[in-house]
Amino acid sequence: MEEGVKKILRDKPERLCLDHWELETILDSFSGKKVAIAELAGRDSIAAAIKFLEEKDGEALLPVYTFTGTEYGSFDYLESAVEWLKERLGSGRVGPLVLLGSPNFWHALNGRWVKELIRRYGFYTPCIGCHVYLHASRIPLAKALGVKTVISGEREYHDGRQKINQISLAISAYRFLLSRFDLDLLTPLVKIKSTAQIDEIIGTKWNNIGHQLQCVLSANYRDAMGNLHFGPNHFDLNHILGYLSEFVLPVTSRIIEGLLRGEGVDYPRIAQEVLEERPRLIWELAEGIWPSCS
Repeated sequence: MEEGVKKILRDKPERLCLDHWELETILDSFSGKKVAIAELAGRDSIAAAIKFLEEKDGEALLPVYTFTGTEYGSFDYLESAVEWLKERLGSGRVGPLVLLGSPNFWHALNGRWVKELIRRYGFYTPCIGCHVYLHASRIPLAKALGVKTVISGEREYHDGRQKINQISLAISAYRFLLSRFDLDLLTPLVKIKSTAQIDEIIGTKWNNIGHQLQCVLSANYRDAMGNLHFGPNHFDLNHILGYLSEFVLPVTSRIIEGLLRGEGVDYPRIAQEVLEERPRLIWELAEGIWPSCS
């Protein structure tokens, strides 16, 4: 792994708006091809990238990994995954690995206000807000590069099980957030239920690149039997909608708008301002994400 990559992953600096020279280097690597940003995470994100490019002849992908501070494992996986994609799809169709992240953004959205969010919405899990952070982190890069499409490996079902950050309501919120910035979030795997289908898309050689990164907070929303429940005394979809439309999406939108204006962004202050405004349910946001998941 290159020393520059190691340093970023070690120090986790504020890194959502890249320097001009980095942007120019990225664009030069594609020789004028139309580019889509592809999240680089686990197996599903790789399958989504493959499925997209197989259906879009002549287009190219920019693999982007966003660090969170909660992941663990060998970061060598990231470069191995990019090299594997280049071998599978052609080096001219897969750009260089880009690293993004903002510990202050993640903290403001997912760490600082746990007690207050539980009081207001009756639940807490970092996973939904974390995925909003991951998707939002790619917006400044996409706007700077003139990219219109972001590819994600979100799936509603995983062999009969659901993940709280990939329920239909959450995925609709991610799409809605990017649409506010004139970006399309494509989820080519969203209706695939079987992991066996993912394996068919990727192929057996994928097993040779090593283990994908894990999260220390994985499955925090499941009960002792490993189940995710909705309803009274569990996760209520209306409460999740309120959490998204009153807190997560307004905070994230203001942060990204500030970044795009080139302003210094005070992440916790923005989150506190949204909480202090005690907004009524922001129906223009809610209506944008609720109908598509009902």
